[in-house]
Amino acid sequence: MVVVIALGSNLTGNFGPPQYALRKAVNELEAFGITILSTSKIYITKAHAYLKQPNFYNAIVTVATPLPAEAILQVLKGIEARAGRRMQKNERQPFFHWRPRPLDLDIVSYKGVVRNWKGSSRQKARCVTLPHQRAHERAFVLRPLTDVAPFWHHPVLGLTPAQLLKLPKVRGTGRILECLEFPSAASHS
Repeated sequence: MVVVIALGSNLTGNFGPPQYALRKAVNELEAFGITILSTSKIYITKAHAYLKQPNFYNAIVTVATPLPAEAILQVLKGIEARAGRRMQKNERQPFFHWRPRPLDLDIVSYKGVVRNWKGSSRQKARCVTLPHQRAHERAFVLRPLTDVAPFWHHPVLGLTPAQLLKLPKVRGTGRILECLEFPSAASHS
């Protein structure tokens, strides 16, 4: 079973402009011995929830790794920090986590595991919730997921990305403006 990771960026940071930040993030994953199985196209989308910010660049990668979910999360947070993302004390407050950022990396699904899903509390917030609690409601995650894992099924809901995209709650969650090919490793260092 694979691990699905969502990548997003809408600010230039230490890794460069958004599309190159996504490429650099993939390079960083590989440097940690995480095998990239597939990479979606990059979808430029309107911001969701907090609208007064630049458009987002979103992509999905599927990876193989023996690392547990907690270790992958630590790798992702380290990559975000190197890209220039700074966590704020109030980042868990409503809408703050939708603000601009040079890089955002999330575990969407970890080998089909279900843990703390729809049952998180303040205490559980320190644990990895699997699958990601809101990925199934976000077109900007689901559309790139159809590129790389069209037959993936949400571990709780049992629906494919295409089926989830048809749900009313998903509409309006990041209108796709443009689609780009994912930059090759040679196109930006």
